[in-house]
Amino acid sequence: MSGTMHGLVGETGSGKSMTAKAVVGLLPRGIEVVDGSIVFNGLECVGMDEQTYSGLRGRDIGMIFQNPRTALYPLATVRAQISNILKAHLELSSEERTSRIYEILNQVGIDDAERVGSSYPHELSGGMAQRVVIAAAIVCDPKFVIADEPTTGLDLTIQRQILELISELQESLGLSILMITHDLGIVAQYCDSVTVLRSGFVVEAGDVGTVLVEPNQEYTKQLIESSRLERMKK
Repeated sequence: MSGTMHGLVGETGSGKSMTAKAVVGLLPRGIEVVDGSIVFNGLECVGMDEQTYSGLRGRDIGMIFQNPRTALYPLATVRAQISNILKAHLELSSEERTSRIYEILNQVGIDDAERVGSSYPHELSGGMAQRVVIAAAIVCDPKFVIADEPTTGLDLTIQRQILELISELQESLGLSILMITHDLGIVAQYCDSVTVLRSGFVVEAGDVGTVLVEPNQEYTKQLIESSRLERMKK
């Protein structure tokens, strides 16, 4: 549903990230969708030619990757990388691209946008680099954003800041977000609905209040209990 956040949860290896890659047409070589349907904004994506698909990625569909160190190209500045995204999808002058880059960096909570824009990824902290990845994901004003474990490797304080940022952007920009996570606490706090995966199959799906409070499946109950114990350890 437009303007909502949907959680996709399950243990490691359940197929969460593979599902996200299928949605954006970035499945690894040798893997393809053989059944089912992926419809975005009225367009059937299964079988779509790569040129059309690549036009959707980055422009209408944004992707927040879990590891900014691999998502960002190490030999180009932040400004150059975001500028390349704008060049690929929008017809803007050089001055308009520069203005948009600084605007979007400010929007994701980067106050010193000019310095960060001139920096290389290795010169940024993990939290700052992830803010840059978020900026790159939304710079073309997409309708839909996939956030694939966006707080992996960050300390707890920075994790909370990144999650709050994503939530604020969802509300202010009217984004639809697919939040991929193994943490049901994140789902409970930020998501409107949830799908539980196990070994590539949907175990249970519905609104968060129903699934997390009155789960029907034993596997969902086990995930909830595991998440509860994990939070107690913290």
